Amino acid sequence: MGRRGVLIAVGWLLAAGATAAVATFALDVVGAGILGPQNQPLSQDDVTRALAAAPVTSSVVVPTTTAAAPSSSAPAPRGLTVPGGSLVAECAGGQVTLRSWSPDPGFRTDDVSRGPAASASIKFKNGGTENVTVVTCVGGEPHAESVADDHHGGHGGDG
Repeated sequence: MGRRGVLIAVGWLLAAGATAAVATFALDVVGAGILGPQNQPLSQDDVTRALAAAPVTSSVVVPTTTAAAPSSSAPAPRGLTVPGGSLVAECAGGQVTLRSWSPDPGFRTDDVSRGPAASASIKFKNGGTENVTVVTCVGGEPHAESVADDHHGGHGGDG
């Protein structure tokens, strides 16, 4: 059986060699492009010629004065940091509106008058300390004034 085993081994080696040859040929066909030369990589000269032959296009965006002018577009909200928190307000038609607010850690809000009105107000409270903020429009922009009230002052302390 020794001689027969050698013949089987040689047969397997020949089959493996034939399979490798067929696989190599198949890869060469795929690499050369089944559909022809259009699958071949371009040379640097080919790229340069293709770029030179391509039409030149450009798009320029020119801003119009109506889009750039804040008076003709919707007013932009403005963030303000005040004692006890922060808020976002906007002015439109001479009236202010509080859009959102966020108390600082340890504070809470109370007595919110969000507008739209000539003035809007919010109170940020922390224990016995109250910070009352009044927001008005100055030159079309929100402007905040804050007053601290520790219940000893002139606001009467209703909370």
